[in-house]
Amino acid sequence: MKKALLIGMLMMTVILSACSNNSTSSAPATEEEVQETVQNFYNEMSKLEESGKTSLAEFNEAIAGYSAGELTDKQLEKKIKQFQSTATDLSNQAEKVKISSSLPEDIRKLLEESKVAFESAYSLKEEASQGADSANVTAEQFNELNQNADVAMLFGISKLNEAREATGLIDSEGQATSESGDVVQE
Repeated sequence: MKKALLIGMLMMTVILSACSNNSTSSAPATEEEVQETVQNFYNEMSKLEESGKTSLAEFNEAIAGYSAGELTDKQLEKKIKQFQSTATDLSNQAEKVKISSSLPEDIRKLLEESKVAFESAYSLKEEASQGADSANVTAEQFNELNQNADVAMLFGISKLNEAREATGLIDSEGQATSESGDVVQE
């Protein structure tokens, strides 16, 4: 009987502890916290996008160099593997980005839509990279995958900018604003 009572008390403590932790983590964020969260999300996605652009540019340079006879088969293969590795890494990093549940619903929804679009874009880039050295993927198919990834990326950027505008980080023209809401001259 004592054992059952002790287990019951332990279970009750665990349940109450879990309930109290949930209520503090889902407390609404302040305006500053919302802005900081959206800005951090923007910074993270910008970093991923820049890495993706750099990787694709290096890959395209390698293709051009190979076509011009400046790279050997082995050098091109190494560049393709680097491109594939970067694409996979970017896809994984985009998937791991967390969105706080304490954000207002409209902001959280915009960030989630943005994240899904970025994940799709990097997934398409990953697919394109894996087909880069495949005889089954034509240059046109490779370009189409990259173009579709770019469209997904643009959608993600637009949703992210909507979140940034809704939180006062940018104005309706995309200009950065100060904490007081004034446009910042860059």
